[in-house]
Amino acid sequence: MKNKVKQELNKQDFIESFREGERGGLKFLYKTFYAPMCYFLEKMNLDKVIIEEIVQDVFFKLWERRDDFNHFESIRSFLYTSCRNAAINRIQQKKRLQQLADIYATQADLIDLPVSHQMIYLETLREVHNAIETLPEQCRHVIYKLVVEDLSPQEVAVSLGITTSTVYNQKKRGIELLRQRLKPDQFFCLLLLLLYY
Repeated sequence: MKNKVKQELNKQDFIESFREGERGGLKFLYKTFYAPMCYFLEKMNLDKVIIEEIVQDVFFKLWERRDDFNHFESIRSFLYTSCRNAAINRIQQKKRLQQLADIYATQADLIDLPVSHQMIYLETLREVHNAIETLPEQCRHVIYKLVVEDLSPQEVAVSLGITTSTVYNQKKRGIELLRQRLKPDQFFCLLLLLLYY
């Protein structure tokens, strides 16, 4: 028990020195959290170089904001939350780059088509998007995120702050409404866009 109390006092001493801008306090936090933070990020399937960049950036932010922290637990919370958020941003950035590459590949395929086919394809997409804009608000948001932003139902639920079951219900409602508003070939195009969900 006495050892635990002593350890807590030592931690607080380091926190105070850290707040005062002393490198010893930062070194203590770095030694305490660097390896666990890297392990935490490894579980998110990030490359080693990216992991090291994120951890270094997070410690730099912690150092810049050192006056904001009085307790060991608040520092721990800040470090892990910042790591998680930075990792999510990197994953989303990678996903966006992949989407751009996929779009480029699709457009490259489209360019190879005869002009008349390109016009029909683009016109069909425009009609589908226009029809989506006529849907009731929540239904429109759900279908837009599924079709245009290419999000999964789970991602749509998080993005809109609704349950996944609501996403599926609104998707079903949207499909029924769009079936009535689109021509058969346009509706088929919509179904292809929704194929994976």
